[in-house]
Amino acid sequence: MICDKRFHVVISISMCESISASCPQFPVRIYVSDIDKPDECFRRWYDRMPAKRKERAGRFRIDADRKRCIIGHELLCYAMRKLSEDLGTADEWGADPAEYTVRTGAHEKPYYTDVPVFFNISHSGERVMVALSPCEVGCDVEVKSRNALSIAKRFFTEKEYEMLSSIGDEEAAGHEFTRLWTLKESVLKCCGDGIGRAMNDFSLVDDMGSRNSIVRLAGSEEIYHIKEYESENGYCYSVCSIYDRFEDSIRRPDL
Repeated sequence: MICDKRFHVVISISMCESISASCPQFPVRIYVSDIDKPDECFRRWYDRMPAKRKERAGRFRIDADRKRCIIGHELLCYAMRKLSEDLGTADEWGADPAEYTVRTGAHEKPYYTDVPVFFNISHSGERVMVALSPCEVGCDVEVKSRNALSIAKRFFTEKEYEMLSSIGDEEAAGHEFTRLWTLKESVLKCCGDGIGRAMNDFSLVDDMGSRNSIVRLAGSEEIYHIKEYESENGYCYSVCSIYDRFEDSIRRPDL
């Protein structure tokens, strides 16, 4: 269920600033893949995963959850390998992204400790999404919802709820709800507040009913830039970063 999934950012903004200063600047990249792959692919990817990631994958009893965990790691490694090639940093960072040191903080958000790149992973249904940025980043993918006004009334701002309520078509309202949810989720994952900040603490709809692409949060001096990618095949994709440059389209590699 949409309302049950929550990822949290733990890296401080000051750390973001210090690391990004040493990283070649690049537009925020988004990679998407799906779990509809041959079993042999998952066995091969699993075999080359670090021990901790294998342990995490092994805890999932549902096959689809285990596949999302495995392909999330593989997609991240692919994305980092491609970025390193494009930036010419393989000698500095190391040729194998699977060997980069990853730690998790208080809210279980993973981050690199020895590579000056920020990443975030999201998954929903058969889709897995990875975002890379030279500064703090959060991303979210969700399966489109059909009827979610009751959830919007509970979690969204009054302006957002009113906008959704004004849509007469139930399917269209569900689509708009999912778009807003992914955008707000990506902000929460980027800002680092996690469950400490409610979704209705900030609005993505202004007084004129228009969608905001920049978010300022109470208690923070940062400006959060958000971008939505075109919905397709029943999924919505969004990303948020303190960095203000984004690639125009999603990358869909053949893993």
